Amino acid sequence: MVLGHEFSGVVSKIGANVKDWKVGDRVVSDNTGYVCGKCFACTTGQYLSCPDRKGLGYGMDGGFTDYVKITGSLLSKNPNTLFRIPEGVSFDEAAILDPICNAYKAIVQESRIMPGEDIVVFGVGPLGLFSIQIAKVMGCANIIAVGLEADGERFKTACKYGATHIIKSDIQNVTEEVDRITNGEKAAAAVDAAGVNVVLRQAIDVVRTGGEIVKIGYDKRPYEYSLDNILDRGVSIKGHFGYDYQSWKNVMRLLVLGKVDLKGMISHHIRLEDWQKGFDLVRSREAVKIIITKDEEKLSQL
Repeated sequence: MVLGHEFSGVVSKIGANVKDWKVGDRVVSDNTGYVCGKCFACTTGQYLSCPDRKGLGYGMDGGFTDYVKITGSLLSKNPNTLFRIPEGVSFDEAAILDPICNAYKAIVQESRIMPGEDIVVFGVGPLGLFSIQIAKVMGCANIIAVGLEADGERFKTACKYGATHIIKSDIQNVTEEVDRITNGEKAAAAVDAAGVNVVLRQAIDVVRTGGEIVKIGYDKRPYEYSLDNILDRGVSIKGHFGYDYQSWKNVMRLLVLGKVDLKGMISHHIRLEDWQKGFDLVRSREAVKIIITKDEEKLSQL
């Protein structure tokens, strides 16, 4: 299977019955390759949750190649699986719209946090860093980034994009630090963008009574601790996956207006044939977002 679920490009060919697209259109995909179009998720616009969904790059061949096929049958079921790239937005920026749309839906569409409230973001990988940007756009007061001591460079990026405080969870007590920062009031919301078993327990401890946790990160391991604390304090846990049409539309508007920054999240450009190097850079925490390209002119300018 060809990997690559975040990509942008140009329409190079269209079918005879295509009316809404033309050759030369600059486009970005939400990486959907197939949905049934009939289930509850599809009929309510939640295409990413279709039980039969196949994603481009993880279920069907994805974007680490020259051409990707978007079928007419898919577009007839979900016409918003492909978006035109707005004028002034580069292919590089468009290629990483996926994760910031993910963060946008998690915080703006699925949480109840309001301007002036405090939020804790667990994880300073791309999803965590994009969540910090969105929290700043939302007008959160204290934006607390939680990671590891090894995340030194990523903490710098977090502060650049709006984090007001950082906590190194392997050498600091997360709950005590959040209590100190919030004067004992705790946070209105927490985002789990880490997908590490212990994070959910920490998130429960740092949100206030009636607070909420939006869980983005996956972790298949069972939880070996009690969740009774969410009952005692009325804490809500919201499972989150992906984005929808509104997420993409609004994030692209924010990008055009300069309210969010994607270029600054790109740490490396590499050739397609060097894809393994890209994976190694991510694994070693040396990279944030990497653009894989065949544009030799661009590579020569870097």
